[in-house]
Amino acid sequence: MSHRREFPAFGKILAFLAVVFLAGCLVAPPIFWAGQALEAVGITDWLAKFPFHRVLSRCLQVSALVLLVPALRWIGLQRPSDLHLSRNPRSVSDLAAGLALSVTLVAAVALLCLLAGWSEARPGALWSGLLRIVPTAAVVSVVEEIVFRGVVLGILLWSLPRTVALAWTTVLFVVVHFIKPAKSAIAADAVHWWTGFAEALRFADGLPAAGVLFFGAASLFAAGWILGSAAVATRSLWLPIGLHAGWVFAQQTSNLLLQTTASGPSGWLPWVGPSLVSGAVPTGLLPLAALLVTGLLVKFYLRHVFRPVASCLD
Repeated sequence: MSHRREFPAFGKILAFLAVVFLAGCLVAPPIFWAGQALEAVGITDWLAKFPFHRVLSRCLQVSALVLLVPALRWIGLQRPSDLHLSRNPRSVSDLAAGLALSVTLVAAVALLCLLAGWSEARPGALWSGLLRIVPTAAVVSVVEEIVFRGVVLGILLWSLPRTVALAWTTVLFVVVHFIKPAKSAIAADAVHWWTGFAEALRFADGLPAAGVLFFGAASLFAAGWILGSAAVATRSLWLPIGLHAGWVFAQQTSNLLLQTTASGPSGWLPWVGPSLVSGAVPTGLLPLAALLVTGLLVKFYLRHVFRPVASCLD
């Protein structure tokens, strides 16, 4: 595949993201109204519990997943090999390894926070909240890994050196995570057809203080680099999906069961601070160190456990 073909393809990726933005913003209001209507007639209040910014965020993610296949055909990618992906005979073990590594390290950080007195058990925490966290972790990890480590990284690898392609993909991964709807409270009767666009464009209102933002961006960059490196080494998305799903599940479970003992908005920075991006991105030196340890463990796994498959990529 020639280099000339890749730059128009990357432009089509940007067009795909624009269409996802348009579709998500248009679909969010009727989905939100449907939840309110189902609660009003006594069928279920499950969907009505979600604030509009959460509905908008999920609609954007689902739109990306639904539109991905036609977008890939439009770009001109027909086979996984076009994205530097191949069949992985170790898919189950890679997925399990990713889940185990990420969940264990996040749990270790949560335990250290408890022992240090930086957090405490949340009064009235309901384990039933796990029923919401599990599908969230699954959807977020699958969608984001397909888009970032599958499509974006796969196309960039055709025309850029591996390290440069990883860097650009990771930077985009960080930036997109901060372009999120602000967590503003909107009354049900104040939601209109254009509310999705208005809220999505107010992402700057949801940005945290500079210190928290710095640590959040650092955590996202470290996580994105680990995920990209795992995808390149295994030529598949199973290990990145496992890692990503484990991070989201473990972090949101920690937020469900624990609360910080700090009185200020910055938590116990620089050691540990509040979570960002819908409660899934930890901040502070301790979570960042845990991510770096995870990266080392992933490298060990790829070198000593995955070696029979990955050796051909060295």
